[in-house]
Amino acid sequence: MTKTFCIAALAALALTGAAEAQPFRSGSATLYDQPNFQGNSVTITQSAPDLGRWRFNDRARSARFEGRWLICEHDNFKGRCQEVRGELPNLNTLGLMEQVSSIEPAGRPGGGPGPGFPGAPGARGTEGAVTVFFPRPTLGGLDVAAGGRGADMYCRRQGLGPAVWYDSSERAREAVGPDGERVGRSSVLRDLLCRKY
Repeated sequence: MTKTFCIAALAALALTGAAEAQPFRSGSATLYDQPNFQGNSVTITQSAPDLGRWRFNDRARSARFEGRWLICEHDNFKGRCQEVRGELPNLNTLGLMEQVSSIEPAGRPGGGPGPGFPGAPGARGTEGAVTVFFPRPTLGGLDVAAGGRGADMYCRRQGLGPAVWYDSSERAREAVGPDGERVGRSSVLRDLLCRKY
């Protein structure tokens, strides 16, 4: 009985080790320098904090994604970010045509918060002791209309507490309102600070 138990335990450990040794498969992201998947392309299979190394900084106009990916407008996943998947024949629908500078698989295991604060696809906040900072908050690729209600709504959607500070010095042609509706030209949130609780 003891011998059988030891063999079973060793087999379970071997299987666990084999499972842990498997590399994380995140799929791939193929970026094209023309709309509708035309022109020159590059295929990324790992985190790419600087697309300049692939000679594709600010060149993507369409893309195909296998799995979930986070694309950001600045190097090192800074600026406006968006979680994407599937086929995007025109990145202008996200407001990121010729503006993608970094890209990484979303939800990679063991990577800390990964592509944003938990519950925030596409968002990338910088954590402080009691707050999280978002330099350019967006929802669905659109800027968020400025105002206390809009700031609180964005923070709550990130699984955080209320907003404690934001800037509204910039304007956009279109934005997301505090109730999730699209609104026309308005002031938008910048440098948003959310409480963690």
